[in-house]
Amino acid sequence: MTMLDRMRQHKGWLKWSLALVCLAFVFLYVPSFVQQAPEVTGAMTDVLARVGDEEITVGEFRNIYLQQLQSYQAQSGGEITSEILQSMGIDRQLLQQMVDEYAAYAEAERLGFDVTDAEVRERIVSLPAFQQNGQFVGEAAYSQLLRVQQPPSSPAQFEENVRRALTLERLQAAVTDWITISDDDLQQEYTNRNEQIRVSTIAFRADDFREGIEATDEDVAALYAQDAEDYLVPQKRRLRFVLIDVPALKAAFAPIDADVQAYYDNNLDRYTEPTTLRASQILLRTGGQDVAAVQARAEAIVAEARGGADFAALAAEHSDDEATKLVGGDLGEIAPGQFTPEFEGAAFALDQGEISDPVTSLVGIHIITATEKTGGVSQTLDSVRASIVDLLKQESADSRATALADAMALEITTAADMDTAASRRGLEAQESAFAAPGEPILGLGFSSEVTARAFQLAEGEVDGPIQTPTGPAFVTVTGIQDPYVPPLEEIETRLRDDVIRRKAYQAAQARAAEIVALLTPTPDAEFDAAAQEAGLDVNTSELLARGTAIPGIGLSPAVEAGAFALPVGETSAPILTGNTAVVLRVLERQEASDADFAVARETLRSQLTAERQNQFFSAYMEKAKTKLIIDIDMAAFAQAIV
Repeated sequence: MTMLDRMRQHKGWLKWSLALVCLAFVFLYVPSFVQQAPEVTGAMTDVLARVGDEEITVGEFRNIYLQQLQSYQAQSGGEITSEILQSMGIDRQLLQQMVDEYAAYAEAERLGFDVTDAEVRERIVSLPAFQQNGQFVGEAAYSQLLRVQQPPSSPAQFEENVRRALTLERLQAAVTDWITISDDDLQQEYTNRNEQIRVSTIAFRADDFREGIEATDEDVAALYAQDAEDYLVPQKRRLRFVLIDVPALKAAFAPIDADVQAYYDNNLDRYTEPTTLRASQILLRTGGQDVAAVQARAEAIVAEARGGADFAALAAEHSDDEATKLVGGDLGEIAPGQFTPEFEGAAFALDQGEISDPVTSLVGIHIITATEKTGGVSQTLDSVRASIVDLLKQESADSRATALADAMALEITTAADMDTAASRRGLEAQESAFAAPGEPILGLGFSSEVTARAFQLAEGEVDGPIQTPTGPAFVTVTGIQDPYVPPLEEIETRLRDDVIRRKAYQAAQARAAEIVALLTPTPDAEFDAAAQEAGLDVNTSELLARGTAIPGIGLSPAVEAGAFALPVGETSAPILTGNTAVVLRVLERQEASDADFAVARETLRSQLTAERQNQFFSAYMEKAKTKLIIDIDMAAFAQAIV
């Protein structure tokens, strides 16, 4: 399974947590080697979101977004692109996490939580990134480590981030530390996760009973009289709108060759195959030693290695790296960000088989050789020209659309203003048909944001710019159609079909009840044969745990609950799910192991406690956020992920 497959399978991984604030210092556990971010449209100081009195800027979000993107790219060998992250909605989830973090910090301040300078200091000196041989590395090395990050950080900035992290830890602890898991709950959860059953199922689907069923006029009239409100036509609205058509702006723009060349030159890393490097090292530690003497010794070893001596033998003899000296100094495959910038800069600059000059880092002096090196080859400009042209056209169109929308917004107060502002720019106002929430809008397509905002407007009011699939739009309501129940004649076809569907479902349930009476006294060994003799399809499973698909049924909480509640050898009453009645028999049950439970007890307790604490904290914060004014600028968000 590829990295992308795993992400698709687990795209819901970004639940509410304090993970983002922890990014402020977790990335320092191994010094980063993050590439410089490309320029973005608009100022990095533009406000992307306001959470109460706090502001999230484009630059703050973009730093987090690019760190996440580059992390995925490093793990996937470049398979993950910005477009893929956006298609999966991870960009929006990251923004939501930042909003949640700021909201939690506002709640912590409201409740008066405070963190002292001493507590901040205690956390920092305990971080592995700032320790050598179990001791704090010292102020100079601490500042240096912060400076080599991308983007660089000052001690004051970093300490403020740590203070925020500790504040949020304290808030979460205060809100959730009372939550515990009882032994009975723990036993039940272990049973639910590990008990398995084998079942035979028979499904009676309503659609299989429709043939021959009729809906009389009396049936139709009775259903209409009983459930007329189920056929209510919701309120509909007709809109007049001005659309800034981004695809049209894109088609009208042609970038010049110089711009294409400049983009290629400035983003060459995007078109370069990632370098794969396997390396070996000889490490000479400098702690407590004469650095000049260690340097001289390193230069002598380099000369010996370049003179033809076996590097692995030299590593075994001289290296102070106990973890690798006995394997010839082999470090395996090196990923960017795994070692210090000084080490990685020298290692990735080597050709295969080349031996480096001595390289000094905080750890000591390294002698490095590249044992295997592949990649690093760039695609030619001609081979990627079309994609660059398309990207520049899109950037130009997005930028032009944003500028037009911003300018028009300053001029539009009334519906007449909207027409005037559009005409001044060669745009034409259009009018839709009546549409209900959830229906596409003629001329705009399906836009949940337009629908949501249009249904809050009074007739004649104007709103915009509103993002649509085609571009920003300004809208006004020109007509409102009140909700109504249609006359019977207008929905007779729907009513007649619903009568038949209900009768078919009743027939399926009746047939299922007959089969229960027929099969209940049948032994397990004869169950399948008796069902098949009655002309029924039987699906028999292997051992199944809760939460897995049942053959012939799929995922069904109702059927699953009925199956696990049934004793072995018994046949269920019809279990109703959707438009299907299910009859099943439990053939075998494998109980959860008490011995395994004893081993897993405390690990499971910790896991369940964390899950319930996170769920409670999430619910707590959802309520807390209702007391804050939270505003997100989607235009600034679009700029931040370019």
